[in-house]
Amino acid sequence: MARRKRTRGALPRTDPPTGHTLFEDFLPHLIAWLAYKLDVDLHEKLRRRRINVTRWRVLAVLAMADGITINELVERAMTKQSALSRVLKKMESEGLVRRVPRSDDARYVEVFLCPLGRKLFDELNVVVSARQERLLEGFSRQETTDALALMRRLTRNLER
Repeated sequence: MARRKRTRGALPRTDPPTGHTLFEDFLPHLIAWLAYKLDVDLHEKLRRRRINVTRWRVLAVLAMADGITINELVERAMTKQSALSRVLKKMESEGLVRRVPRSDDARYVEVFLCPLGRKLFDELNVVVSARQERLLEGFSRQETTDALALMRRLTRNLER
């Protein structure tokens, strides 16, 4: 089997195993495979714009829920607090976000998206939205609604 050339910083591109009923019918494997493929694709799209996935997740989370605490951001951006602290410090120095102690309890810090961060999010969101459209290509409106509902239900089942 020939080796595929690996681009610097990119994850290896491979195809899912086929002919193995265990993998083809094992939902956790299929979900992990889809997540892996989406991550590879997102990494490549963001790399072209010189931004990493963690920074993108911070922008996306704040675009949807501005003014949340660092703990909430850790959970929603799916990252570790130590990594997030470094990312936020850098993003703050670039004028993308700002951290503000909560007015009623200074133990908590809330994170807000700055206008420059909103602009960057809007630019990147065009790329990410096109990626989602590609993912859902050929799906009817109802199938898309059903797929999203199914993913939310699977997530709720795991959280119980």
